[in-house]
Amino acid sequence: MSFHWLVLLAAIAVEIVATAALKSVVSAPWLVGVLPLVLIGLSFFLLSLALRVIPMAVAYAVWEGLGIVGIATIGHLLFGEHLTAGRALGLAAILAGILLIEVGIGHGDAGQGDEVQETRRLGDGRLA
Repeated sequence: MSFHWLVLLAAIAVEIVATAALKSVVSAPWLVGVLPLVLIGLSFFLLSLALRVIPMAVAYAVWEGLGIVGIATIGHLLFGEHLTAGRALGLAAILAGILLIEVGIGHGDAGQGDEVQETRRLGDGRLA
């Protein structure tokens, strides 16, 4: 697993903690309530690092999809939120969608556009 994928997984973990913290600090003093916002900012920063190598559609789908699945799991385990069969099926569909996006973009025609664009570059790096 590459460094950028580990950074993306860290961004997801931070997002899950931040979102769970939002629910926990609803009645806390405002200074404590700032912590989830700082964590969300950190998550976006880590996502931006991952986007340097991972295609945007894949990175965002993985970040958002695994974040949703993680939050649903945390909500069920820590906050007693109900995880019905329909919700579990929806979460499974999200995971299946992430897999399909990763497989489709990671090994499909997306790279061909980069090669075509590269062939149209001038000697000084500008596109023709």
